[in-house]
Amino acid sequence: MRAWALWVAVAAILLALLACIGAGFIITPPPLNERIQSLQQDSSSTPADIEQEDLDELSADDFGESADDPPGLAIPYLALPNGLLLIIVALMALPLLVGNRRIPLIGGIVSVLGGLAAVIAGITMAIVAFVAITVMVSLFLAAPFGTLAYLAIFGFFDVWASAALLGLIMLLQLAAIVFLVVAQQSMLGNKRLVFWLLLAVLLTLLTMILHSIVPIILVSITDAVGALVIAIVGAIWGLLMLIGGIISLVKQLNLGRQGGGPLREREAAEPAIRSRSATPATELRSATPATGPAAGTG
Repeated sequence: MRAWALWVAVAAILLALLACIGAGFIITPPPLNERIQSLQQDSSSTPADIEQEDLDELSADDFGESADDPPGLAIPYLALPNGLLLIIVALMALPLLVGNRRIPLIGGIVSVLGGLAAVIAGITMAIVAFVAITVMVSLFLAAPFGTLAYLAIFGFFDVWASAALLGLIMLLQLAAIVFLVVAQQSMLGNKRLVFWLLLAVLLTLLTMILHSIVPIILVSITDAVGALVIAIVGAIWGLLMLIGGIISLVKQLNLGRQGGGPLREREAAEPAIRSRSATPATELRSATPATGPAAGTG
């Protein structure tokens, strides 16, 4: 095991997680006034049933403060699978810090807490994404005023900045895979780990595809669809981690009831081994006095 490579992999996944969390600060659309002016100046991308007169009547005063929120859910939602992946890889590196004795117990506790948090977060995020899809589709189909509201609020999406950030996230994920293999080639034999690594990469790739297959005015909808998929996958992933953590804790409790688990069994075995190794010498010492007098009397 090359410890440095394992820690580099952990750092790469952590950076990918931070990039997902910081997407809302990195990718920000122009202010609402600028978005409306852009629509009024260039109406080539608007639906055919929207007339220029309707666009000219748009004003930022017609919308609330929520219209200034940057659109985009999928990239921040990628923090959920990347966070779960970070837990898995970090638990692999944890024995380098605390040793192997406490790993089953710590791993079980972390898996239970992380899995429970992921299930709750995934369900909540899925509801938010579903509501966002419903609202955006309803607005887009409610021509002309609903469509105008959709175009003003969600019609702009910074696909170039999103593509750059998604490329960085995927690069960090692939780097983590490479360094995990460098740390120990047998990592490729861990089918469960390989599956989770590839799943995180595929979710990032799915987001990139959904951002590029539709016109820019519809990217917000496909982005929300990707966010819904990511949230559902994250909730299922968290549920599996929760179940695995509970099973691990139950095993540890059963071992503790049976005599303290492997650690105590090993500690109890050490005196027995020492006593068995001392038996020949003891027998030799006890046999020497008995042999001496017999020799003298002879």
